[in-house]
Amino acid sequence: MDKKYDVCVVGGASIDMTCYDNDEKMIEIFFGGKGSNQAVAATRAGAKTCIVTMLGDDEYTKLIIKNLKKNKVKVFADIVEGQSNDIAKITIVNGDNSIERQGNMIKLFDKSLIEKYKDTILTSKYVVLQNKTSPEFTKALIEFCYDNDIKTVLTPSKPDMISISDKNNLDLLKKVSLICANEKETKIVFNCENVEQSLIDFPRQLIVTLGERGLVYNNGERNIFVPSIKTENVVDTTGAGDTFCGNMVANLSNGMSFSEAVEIAQYASAYKIQFKSAQAGMPTKSVLRNFIKKVANKHDVE
Repeated sequence: MDKKYDVCVVGGASIDMTCYDNDEKMIEIFFGGKGSNQAVAATRAGAKTCIVTMLGDDEYTKLIIKNLKKNKVKVFADIVEGQSNDIAKITIVNGDNSIERQGNMIKLFDKSLIEKYKDTILTSKYVVLQNKTSPEFTKALIEFCYDNDIKTVLTPSKPDMISISDKNNLDLLKKVSLICANEKETKIVFNCENVEQSLIDFPRQLIVTLGERGLVYNNGERNIFVPSIKTENVVDTTGAGDTFCGNMVANLSNGMSFSEAVEIAQYASAYKIQFKSAQAGMPTKSVLRNFIKKVANKHDVE
């Protein structure tokens, strides 16, 4: 089947209410949600991107859809009457975030959504999901993609729900093309104290992000460590992981090698954290190209 989309993100789109440096009088409203963030990151990286999502019917709905369309993301959304959109209350101190989420929209995703938008999913090279929905929905989507030879990328936001302490989850994870998790999530998902063995057990499949230390994956022969890209002006880390994921998947969908896709995505994440909000700093291909040149020239001088 011909592929219409490079990347199809199945996940939430919401509103971020962000307070910087505990100044509650200066709350700023931005667009967010892991699904929306990953979709915007992917399309800015040059991938033809769509999102399959569910939204409430409050005053934010049209704004959320308008933002996605402005970012050239094709929107397939079910609007649920009588429901409010999810909101994340975010506090940023010294660039780092703490997040309190409100709302139940993400919990309303069910298997009927897969059936309704199956043609969209089937015509996508990659499907990205976040494991924030119910375990039943996550399982159904992974198995649907696996049965139809569609590559999947999982960011396990609720790692306890997909931990391999349940053998059924181990079988399910083996059907996922790529798992992109931070160190804490990895330890929970793979029920381990050290991520090294998990990387060996899931070569070319598991990427573990390590924050300021960078990331690590296994290339089939050994574990490969990729250092982080240092930036002096860290403003807001919200969406850094989503930027990495969306950029990386876009790179892969456009034929880039795995190692290069990961390396470029590291730069994208480093660029993003210099800006307020999850999405504002997500770079386009041309912006990222210039940033990489700037960083490389700086290293040459030093």
